Amino acid sequence: MFKFLLWAFIFYLVYKFLFEFLVPVSKVAKDMKQKVNEMKEQQNQQQTNHQNDSSASAKPKIDDQDYIDFEEIK
Repeated sequence: MFKFLLWAFIFYLVYKFLFEFLVPVSKVAKDMKQKVNEMKEQQNQQQTNHQNDSSASAKPKIDDQDYIDFEEIK
């Protein structure tokens, strides 16, 4: 009878460990991995949009008159 109770208790502890610790941890890890992938995808999309916007816009021509000459003071 004592052996049966001991095995039942061990089975209960293993069951609790599996379904209250390992399963939730694996779900959280899976969710975090999915969110990281979504963030990377979104970041890549924003980067490509920014590159397209910057290449499409005309860069202003810089004139020599826009700069002010200065003398270096020692």
